[in-house]
Amino acid sequence: MDSEERRDTRITVRDLQRNAAAVLVRLEHGETFTVTRHGRTVARIVPPDPVEEAVNQAVADGLIDLPELARARTAAQTARIRTAPTAPGDIPLSQALDELREDEREGR
Repeated sequence: MDSEERRDTRITVRDLQRNAAAVLVRLEHGETFTVTRHGRTVARIVPPDPVEEAVNQAVADGLIDLPELARARTAAQTARIRTAPTAPGDIPLSQALDELREDEREGR
């Protein structure tokens, strides 16, 4: 978890059903939820990880080969994965990931 703790809100299943849209908005702003039923925790809902989302998008865009990524066991192997060449003005995926990580560290 970041140095800045995420807010974790307890919410009942019924409240989640009634207020799903509002919960999703709060998730977009970094809030996490512990969902309870009859006082017992049944789930946790957390916002997406921006780095994971960037990697998923790169795979969807064909910039990263998913089977090759799955075979990578170390950071060095991951770094050697071929990516598509960037167009003039585009930033390399590695730079975009670095920027996302920095944003996450700074809590943006």
